[in-house]
Amino acid sequence: MGILRTILALAVVVYHSFKIFGLHLCGGQVAVESFYMISGFYMALILNEKYIGPGYYKTFILSRFYRIFPVYWIVLVSALLLSLIGYAAFNNPYYLARYISNYQCLSGTTIAYLVLENVVVFGQDLLYFLRIDEHCRPEFVYNVLSYKHAGFQYLLVPQAWSISIECLFYIIAPFLVTKKISWQLALVLTGLGCKAFFDHYYYLCFDPWTYRFFPFELAFFLAGSLAYRYYKYIQHKTVSPWLGYTLLTLCIGGVCLIDEIQMEENWRNSLFYIVVLCSLPYLFHAFKNNSTDRYIGELSFSVYISHHLVVSVLRPYYFGSPQYMEFYGYTAILCSLILAFILQNTAVKAIERYRAKRFS
Repeated sequence: MGILRTILALAVVVYHSFKIFGLHLCGGQVAVESFYMISGFYMALILNEKYIGPGYYKTFILSRFYRIFPVYWIVLVSALLLSLIGYAAFNNPYYLARYISNYQCLSGTTIAYLVLENVVVFGQDLLYFLRIDEHCRPEFVYNVLSYKHAGFQYLLVPQAWSISIECLFYIIAPFLVTKKISWQLALVLTGLGCKAFFDHYYYLCFDPWTYRFFPFELAFFLAGSLAYRYYKYIQHKTVSPWLGYTLLTLCIGGVCLIDEIQMEENWRNSLFYIVVLCSLPYLFHAFKNNSTDRYIGELSFSVYISHHLVVSVLRPYYFGSPQYMEFYGYTAILCSLILAFILQNTAVKAIERYRAKRFS
């Protein structure tokens, strides 16, 4: 399952840069919601098999904290340094552009709130529902993308909003993924039903409602948890690993070609989600003891959390030289993988050693 995770992370890199081989891949929404399902599978796995007994909740939360926040803060500081150096040397403040251009009208309270969001991660998803009005005051609105001045523009690690949603799930996951299948299924159907209802009757069919609103996205997490329950059913049955290899090929093909399928977008995406969800138990069954798959999968978080630095550094060159634009996506992927490899084998490796020692 690790290979699929990293392929999805690379799809986000392409989404934020430029197409490769003439393909846009699956896009940000499909990649992120697929991540939610995979995360639900893994959280159900460890909460039912590893984090059990007295004090399990605290241990689980601390383990997740060490898995996410130190690496995030390293990338956050890197984004800040990039912005300061870019502003001083090239008059390009990168992620600090909004802070600098609107410094005079932003109140100290608003700046403090935006800085706090960057540090603590929690609540970053809400910035996609927050606009900054004509007097530079924050205001929650129905469609923030129709405004030029929005809260999310102050994020130094823009893609980390999905980590905020993940963290919310981690907080409540121990109380959900260990419950009966009927309860989990009811929550999945309720979440998807509400999403479809508000899409159809209240026209919440646009970003950020499509995949940044936590109550709707909880259904994807719990769908992954249900996939884990099915894995437990087949765990000791005779299942050829070739089924997992075949399903992995199908999922990767879907990531690459979904945008080329001539079908209404919601139906097309839903079909892909069903394929991924049904594949998860067999992918884990086939690859759970595969060290190569595990290593590739460990790169996925490093690719996802750091790639925007690469995309931002490369963007001025490629937008200033449109004749080379076709190479933007390839360069972004290559540099993102190199950066992720460096991050993985330095900071992440050290943090993981400490985490494994403390929570073994």
